[in-house]
Parts: sequence; structure tokens; C-alpha cells
Amino acid sequence: MASIYDDIRSALEVKLNSIADLPDVAWENVSYSPTTGQSYVRPKLIPTRREPAVRGLNPQMYYQGMYRVDCFVPTGAGPSAADDLADKIIDAFEATTDVVNGSTIVSIRYAERDMGVAEDTFYSVGVDIGWYIYS
Repeated sequence: MASIYDDIRSALEVKLNSIADLPDVAWENVSYSPTTGQSYVRPKLIPTRREPAVRGLNPQMYYQGMYRVDCFVPTGAGPSAADDLADKIIDAFEATTDVVNGSTIVSIRYAERDMGVAEDTFYSVGVDIGWYIYS
């Protein structure tokens, strides 16, 4: 039986993969070597809470966390390319969106961008997507 976190990750990954014109994706725990001069994104599932939603025997569980998507673009061209990529991801994961994959429904609480950071040959902007699910 799959873990609830596998179901959550799968739903979020399917949604991310459905974004039109998304550059390469550096999936978690999969070997990836960025190509200099080519944009890419790097998602990460960060569970933050697991607790009973109600009191009593066999209660429904509440899970929440963050889906962090770092957007990398080549340095030297200003922040607009990273901002545009971050905006595209934020639009796909807009607050109050339900991300559905099979019988799994992950609700999005917020999607917001972080500050930009220059790293060697890439400039990155992070997008933090807050999610929750009752199971």
C-alpha cells in the first residue's frame, strides 16, 4: 500500500508536469546535471504536519506541508526570466486550487515566491506552495 505522502507527491508532480512550456525538471532523488544556459526547475516535497483532524477512535488525519519549486535561469539577463517562470508556477497552483490525481485531492492554501539568488551560472527564484489534505 502506498504512503499518503506518495499520493500527495504524485498529485503535485502531475500538476507541475501539466504546466505548458515548463523547462526541464530536476526531480527529487533522480540524477540531473543542469546544462549551462538552459533553464530548469527543481521541486521538493516538504511535509510539515500530521495530526488527527478530530478527536476519537480512528480519526480522520490532517496533513500539511510545502511544495518548494526552485526556478533556475541562466545568469546575466536580469531577473525577469526567473520571475516569469515563478509566475507561471504560481498561477498553476493558485490558492484554493484542488489538485486531483485519482482519488487523492490535495488542496492548495497559498503559492508565493521567494527572493532571487544568484548561484554561479544560474539565478534562482523559489516558489513555496502550501498544501493540505484530509485522509
